Amino acid sequence: MPKTWEYLDEFAKELKGQLESDQKRWGDTWLQRIPEGQEVRIEEHIKSYFDQWRNAGVSIPWLKIAGLALIAWVRENHPELWSKEA
Repeated sequence: MPKTWEYLDEFAKELKGQLESDQKRWGDTWLQRIPEGQEVRIEEHIKSYFDQWRNAGVSIPWLKIAGLALIAWVRENHPELWSKEA
């Protein structure tokens, strides 16, 4: 039986491509938002993706959702990015 982590390298490669594409489009805007309130902001993005899926048949962009999760994780685990010294 395959394990989910057996797909991690493939997933990471695809996620990196998505993040690079997002970087070209959005730049470092994710750093301009503080960690506080990120749960609500991210929830709204995800709700929008599901609304588009439900109402227009648009595929759920799982890599974008994973990218949002990574951003949230970085914000929570690297608060020094928002310190005055950074």
